Formats: sequence, structure tokens, C-alpha cells
Amino acid sequence: MARKSRTAAPIAAVALEKVYNTAIYARLSSEEIQDQTVSSLDNQIYLVRQYIEERPYLKLCSVFSDNGETGTNFDRPQFNKMMDEVRAGNINCIAVKDLSRFGRNYIETGEYLEKIFPFMGVRFIAINDGLDNEDKDSNTDALIVSLKNLINDVYAKDISQKIASSYRIRQQNGEYIGGLPLYGYKKSEENHHRLVIDEETAPLIRDIFKWKGDGMGDTAIARRLNEMGVPSPTKRLVDMGLIKKTNYCKLFIWRDRTIRLITTNPMYIGHMTQGRRRQALYENMPQKVLPQSEWVIVENTHEPIVDKIVFDMAQEARAKNTKDFYKNYDKSKHLNNEGHVFKGLLVCADCGSKLSRIKTKIPNLYNFYCPVEKKNLGTECTRKYVNEAALYDIVLVSIKKEIQKAADLSAIVERLNKHQSVVDAENNIVKRAAQLQKELKRLTQLKASLYESYADKLLTEDEYIYSKQRYGQQIEEVRQSLERLQEENTMQAETLTPQNKWLQALKRFTDHDELSRDMVHALINRIIVSDVNKFGIVWNFKNEYEALCDYTGEVSE
Repeated sequence: MARKSRTAAPIAAVALEKVYNTAIYARLSSEEIQDQTVSSLDNQIYLVRQYIEERPYLKLCSVFSDNGETGTNFDRPQFNKMMDEVRAGNINCIAVKDLSRFGRNYIETGEYLEKIFPFMGVRFIAINDGLDNEDKDSNTDALIVSLKNLINDVYAKDISQKIASSYRIRQQNGEYIGGLPLYGYKKSEENHHRLVIDEETAPLIRDIFKWKGDGMGDTAIARRLNEMGVPSPTKRLVDMGLIKKTNYCKLFIWRDRTIRLITTNPMYIGHMTQGRRRQALYENMPQKVLPQSEWVIVENTHEPIVDKIVFDMAQEARAKNTKDFYKNYDKSKHLNNEGHVFKGLLVCADCGSKLSRIKTKIPNLYNFYCPVEKKNLGTECTRKYVNEAALYDIVLVSIKKEIQKAADLSAIVERLNKHQSVVDAENNIVKRAAQLQKELKRLTQLKASLYESYADKLLTEDEYIYSKQRYGQQIEEVRQSLERLQEENTMQAETLTPQNKWLQALKRFTDHDELSRDMVHALINRIIVSDVNKFGIVWNFKNEYEALCDYTGEVSE
């Protein structure tokens, strides 16, 4: 507890341990799915679940599993979702079957284990490796952990080289090695590495190519499809349950970039086109987009949806439109768009799209706008934009107010925690815990003795069954009471103190007079834009802040 003079020694005496909100994380790579010697996701989850159930100080809150995701980096959907829950304060313990399930990148895994998790106060458990960063008796020797990480990294690089070679051969043989098939096609039931035409969506592909050949722009085609109410490729996959979106997007609509990708893809004339991106762990190469000259194109591998004449007409129309567009186009418009402090935070209140940043006519000034509304893509998204300079000033002032608010609340909390009523409340928790632990022990012993009484014919079968159910119900009620008590104790120890995560996050930036990307992303979850220069800030650690406000009697905004 933060108040060291009153750390919960009496609580420890009655075995009221800190209970960790625990998440199970499991992972299988696409290669391991084919390997029968590798534990399945279900087996991984079962093993970790059993481990948690045997330890009362671990409370299972969530299960996250990435199926078909590499361990060589941490950009995985379910892993990212889990870390969002960690940052929100909902999870403070992560349990995995072993380190290799967590990650196989030596450097990044070490960063999480040695820096990120300790900083965030996250307990990490790798069962088969005997690793628990909160257990002094576990295998937490830095050298041993580092060696295991290194072994996993070397193994991943070896597998990467073999798999990359295998995939390259398959690509050169014209086999489809992707996951979900290209819109307009489906995988053959006889051979999943072969594409066949999907008669449900192929006619739409033909219409798109015809419209493009007639001179329509990408945005105009996307707008027409949206006005027609045609589900976009992403919307169709979401409706079919094949993909799940976890971002703030509210509209899965046709966009101009979708039309561009379709009308420039040689797959639609029967040529297997793969290898547009490349990543090779064994060469320390991150994923990169390759030029068309390096794509793997094998001609006439599947039935075309459009013929080459139609395809070429679409390319000619695109070339003409592009030439006209660039005549008066200021190529410097999009300079300095990388790495700005608000990158990825601004979202449209109507459609959930991330706002784009564009240079204004005034030098070094930028606006953010909703690309869906700007391009009039056939939706009801209203006009909205935000001036970056104005946004910068307002956000800086807002953060300064939050910092001052944090300082005031921190002082109030410190004063309140010295009050006798708080000391009495903590002592009361200890007493209630002792009583509940004693009652739990009594009920458990009574339930355990029932069978002996039944065997000695002191109880009938009906009496035995009834008593067993009754004691089981009472034990569960006591356990729930203990759990609520533990939550109250955790609240007192972690949230209602100056160690509150909201207070600590703001404390880092007390002396900062300028916005930085680190500051903005550490404190702000997202900025929702609803109109012209009108927006609302969604802060991180909202729950921790509201808990402090309730505790101090102030009203949260």
C-alpha cells in the first residue's frame, strides 16, 4: 500500500492476499497450426486456466488468443486488445503457457518483461518456464530469462527462413497462399490454394471495371456503390463473421482506395499476383511494400473475371485521370504528415473514421478533416474539420488543467488517508476478512465431512445431496463476499492513494510546457470531432479519476 506506515500486515495475517485481475494469453502461428506437436489454443488456455483456478490470488477476467499470428512481433489483434485492457487498468496480470507463446522476438520480449510490465505494475507468469515476476521463488533470474528469449528468437528466425523459402516456391508455382480470398473469388473446395469465381460478387467486379473504363473516378465509383447500398468487402466479411473489427470505425463503406486496389489488380484477369509485401525475420527485415517489378506474378492460373481489354481500358482511364489531377497539384501538401503529435487520435463522431491531415494555404498550418465527408462517399456524415493550431492550444490547456486537478486531488487524498475514519475502515476490512476466512474454513470442513456421515449411514442419500448443495452455495457466497472485500482493499491500496494511475500518468508531465507525442498518447485515448472545430477529449484512466472524485466528494466532469 502507498501509506507505508499502515501497510496491510494484519491483512496478510488472515491471508487476504492481493488478488490480480488476470488475463490468459495464447498464440499459434500459421505454421504451428499445421504442426501437430504444438499445443493447440484450447490446450494452452486449459493449462493456464487450471493454474489460475488453483491460486486464489489470481482472478480470471479475460482470455485473449491470436490464431495464425507470428510471435516475431507484437502487432497482433488480440495482443493489442489485451494491452488496451492493461492500459485501462482492467488487467494487472498476464499468464501464458510459456515464453514462446508470448513472443519470439528477443529484444521486444525483453522490453516487455524488463521494462514495460514492471513500469505498469503488471504481473507476468509463464507457467512452463517457472517464471513469475512477483514470486521470489520463481525462475526470474535475468540471465535464464534472457537465454530463453534468445533461444526462442533463434528458433523463430530458423523457422522464418524455411517458411519464407516454402512460400516463395508456392507463389512461383501459382498457388494461392493468402488467408481470405480476394473479393470476387472464393477458395476451391477441392484445393484451398486455388481460386474460383464467386458468382455472387463477380458481377459487381465487372461493373466496377466498366465504370472505371468509362472514365469514372475512384471516389465517384465508391459513392455510387454506397448509394446503391452494396455491402463493401469489409462489411461483407464482418456480416459473415469472418473478421471482427476492434477499432472505432462505425461505417464499413466503399472507399476510393478500395476501388483503386481492385481496378489495378492483375488477379482479376487470371494472373496470380502475390508477394506485394515482404517480411523476413532471418534477414532482420521488417515488413515492407515491394515495387511491382518484384511481385510474383504467374499468368493464367485461374479463371479471369474481366478480360484483358477491359482491364487495360481501366488502366488507361486511370493514367489519364492521374495526369489531369497532377497538373495543378501541390506535391508539398502532404509533407510533415508523419509523426505529428495527434497522429491516429482524431476520429469522426459520425462514421468513426480517423481524420486526415492536410496542409492549408497558409504555410506550416494544417487542418484535420473527415475523409468520408470530404469525398462525399454517399453517407450521412456531416461536415467537420479541426484546425491543428487551435487543437494544439486547447489540448495543451486541457492537459494543464488535468495536471492541476491531479495535484489538488493528490493533496486531498493524502490528507484524507491520514484521517482516523480511513484507518478504522482499513482495520474493519481486516476484521471482516478474518471472520470470512474463518467461516469459509468451517463450511469447507463441514462439506468435506458429509460423505463420511453418509457412508456411516448417519445421513440418507437425499439429506447428503441437499446438505452438499447447501454447503456449496454457502461457500460460494462467502467467497464472493471475500472477493468484494478484496476489491475494496485493492481500491484503498492502489486507487485511493497518490499512486493512482491517473495521478501518476499526469505527474510525468508536470513541468512540460509543450505538447509531445508521448504526452498526448499517454493521457488521451481519442479525440472525437463532431463539427467544425468542435471536439471532445476522451482521457485515459477515466475509471481511476472517477474513483478519486467519488472518494474526495468532488464531482467528476
